Amino acid sequence: MASHKIRTTPARLAQRIRCAVYVSSMPLLATPFVNAEEQFNTSFIHGAGNASLVQSLSSSDDILPGHYPFDIYLNKVRVDHRDVEFKKDGPNTPGYFCLDADSFRQYGVMVPDTAGSSACYDLVKGIPGSSVSWNAALQELDISIPQTQLEPRPQGAISPLVYDDGINAAFTNYAYSGSHSRYSSNGSKRDNDYSFLTLNNGINLGAWRFRNNSTVSKESGQNAKWSPVSSWAETDIIPWRSRVLIGQSNTNNNVFDSFQFRGMQLSSVPEMLPESRRGYAPVVRGVANSNARVEVRQNGYTVYSTVVPPGPFALSDIHPSTLSGDLDVTVIEADGSRHHFTLPYSSVPNMLREGIWEYQVTAGKYHDGTTDYTPNFIQGTISHGAGWDLTPYGGMIVAEHYRSGVLGIGKNMGEYGAASVDAAWSDTDLASGDSKRGASVRFLYSKSLNTLGTELQIAGYRYSTSGFYDFSDAVTERSNWKNGFYQNEYYDQEGDNSGAPSWATQNQRRRYYESMRYNNKRQRVELTVNQHVAGASLYATFNRQNYWNTSSYDRTIQTGINTNWKSVNYSLFYQSSRSNYGYSDNSVNLSVSIPFNIFDHDHQTVATFNASHSKQSGSGYTAGLSGSLLDDNRMNYFVQSGHSQYGGDTSVANLGYMGSMGNVALGYNYNNNYQQTSLNVSGGVVAHSGGVTLSQPLQNTFVLVKAPGAQGVRLENQPGVAIDRFGYAVLTSAMPYRHNRVALRTSDIGNGVEIPLAAKDIVPTQRAIGRIEFETHLGHSLLLHLKLADGSTPMISANIFNQQGSNVGVVGTRGEAYVTGIESGERLRVKWGDDDSASCLIAIPELPPVDPAQPGGYQVVSLTCNRN
Repeated sequence: MASHKIRTTPARLAQRIRCAVYVSSMPLLATPFVNAEEQFNTSFIHGAGNASLVQSLSSSDDILPGHYPFDIYLNKVRVDHRDVEFKKDGPNTPGYFCLDADSFRQYGVMVPDTAGSSACYDLVKGIPGSSVSWNAALQELDISIPQTQLEPRPQGAISPLVYDDGINAAFTNYAYSGSHSRYSSNGSKRDNDYSFLTLNNGINLGAWRFRNNSTVSKESGQNAKWSPVSSWAETDIIPWRSRVLIGQSNTNNNVFDSFQFRGMQLSSVPEMLPESRRGYAPVVRGVANSNARVEVRQNGYTVYSTVVPPGPFALSDIHPSTLSGDLDVTVIEADGSRHHFTLPYSSVPNMLREGIWEYQVTAGKYHDGTTDYTPNFIQGTISHGAGWDLTPYGGMIVAEHYRSGVLGIGKNMGEYGAASVDAAWSDTDLASGDSKRGASVRFLYSKSLNTLGTELQIAGYRYSTSGFYDFSDAVTERSNWKNGFYQNEYYDQEGDNSGAPSWATQNQRRRYYESMRYNNKRQRVELTVNQHVAGASLYATFNRQNYWNTSSYDRTIQTGINTNWKSVNYSLFYQSSRSNYGYSDNSVNLSVSIPFNIFDHDHQTVATFNASHSKQSGSGYTAGLSGSLLDDNRMNYFVQSGHSQYGGDTSVANLGYMGSMGNVALGYNYNNNYQQTSLNVSGGVVAHSGGVTLSQPLQNTFVLVKAPGAQGVRLENQPGVAIDRFGYAVLTSAMPYRHNRVALRTSDIGNGVEIPLAAKDIVPTQRAIGRIEFETHLGHSLLLHLKLADGSTPMISANIFNQQGSNVGVVGTRGEAYVTGIESGERLRVKWGDDDSASCLIAIPELPPVDPAQPGGYQVVSLTCNRN
């Protein structure tokens, strides 16, 4: 026996051995009811006993008849995960998987009607050019079908069959912020401690999600205050592309303005649509003279490409990069000739693609947490992407003391842009005893002027008669009615008389005034313009709203420019604002950022300078440095110093760390008038069947990752997160209804751990707690040189099993086999047939201990495989 360490990649070695065995065997097993011997090219096998070797190869298989869970791929895209039946017609006949014709139809395969619902449909015989193969180790079944034999489906469509509702589990997401401040004023000092804790709690049971959001606050001299924010339960109704919610949430703003409620809601879920069917884009129609490729570009970028057959075509699954911008369409014929046309395109937010329906039905109580009046209501809205680039929409609200309805339509007008117009009416019973009826008209417009580099993103105008109240206004009117007067509340934004910002709390800034009449909205104008010129981006927004029964109005004007010179970024921003309570301010801000390297080329530092002037706050400037440290940027820092006209000199320093079990940040703030130290801690706690796992802050949808024995192996694209000592980690954010790649960093895998497949895919539903388990082999990795007692080698493709019955390797050419997870003294069985006589045993000798700190490798061992 010889033994030595090889410094190479075990995964590559295993792949080479698998490929040698795979050359002919996989296509044989993939196709049901075929002649086994015809599938092998045995010319590479020399020497006596070739006939018996071929016979062994023909009949061997590492899957016994039965039902097995497999991921099913159609043309390399995962379309299902299900139990699939594996069959054999005899001990020496090839095996095959059995799928019925209806299953293939469900995947979009155009199975002939003559197949009926065949219990075991022979796809290869029924559809020319198709094939089926599988990887038993990865439990993947691959189906290849010519594109002409597939039903047309939207680009990027994901089969609901692969949606994953996740596991039953519970979690708490927490964010703690604490500070100690010492204020100095007129020779006196005052200390203040403040703590604030946010808790997002959840339990997942099957397809149901139960959620609760709460806060706890504590300030010096006051008792701790616990505030329940919201609680609800929800579940998806996949066949309807919908979701039902019970509890506290908010309505959408597709038709009416959004508001919060407590009750029940049934709504469509746009996120379930592929990206190519979300939002609005026109149908691109044309004619191809041959099998042609159609390319669609927007703003110079290719956003769509497909091949169409001869004749008329209509493309409805284009995914533009922006809400407006002409679509340049090029049809490239088979002979290379081209014809081109331009389709002007613009969109407003409430437009849908042709054939798409969106709806929402909500019933319950109005509840925003601030008003005393919480009326019962029912609201319904609906929108439909009709033909001719039209989107009609409408809705109704019926509530206590209030009724309202809306009808509208959106239209893409080609080179003239896109617009929508809607009309609303309301009937309101006021708290004063009056009854008001009125109407409101809203107009939205969007247009891209490509030749000028201008995007008029949205222009909005709404006019309401004096008798019109939206639902929020109607609720506020009744809530503000106190003892025959309307009590109006606002917050003083100007601080003390000098205009300097103070440390007054929100409650201390609250102000009231009384009036005889309620000032409902009269008119609102909105405008947003973007201009691109010479590498710079200029933008401007304007908003103004005035009210009935008063000359006061709200107004905001913002304009700015963003540009860069080489790697240096500049921005200049101006804002003018005014509220209907009399507060006004004008401010201008200049920012410069310069990236450079201090420590090494992998960690960038950014120097920033900011100068500002405000009518209320005076002039000021700051200069600072920020950046990240450590190998995966899990530590960040920020230092800044500056001066303001009223606040004096201020210095700030922050240091943050993103760990596998949570995030922590320390801060210090120094000013002539105060000093403050702060601590921020955030993270998640996930309780599941395997125990409790600590994590970084959790998002709405996340994935629990299991890799037993792989402690310290990090997740890709998740700084600071690694498998803990219990074998778990959490990928804190995942996109619902989309493919999410979950991968381990193979460079972290040490000696004694083998992970055959270090990347997997999952398509979670909204707020699911997904679960992915990576197969890990713990122990020695060995390259075996095997011989039988008579000096010959075991059969090619013979499978090697450990004492637990798990397949740990396969025999390649010249008796080589790569095996993983092997312990000293273990006995392995090599099998190349169904009978016990077609096997032998390997006795593993004592091996040197595995050093996990060393990089992965393998040992070479020559052994004899003895017959039973």
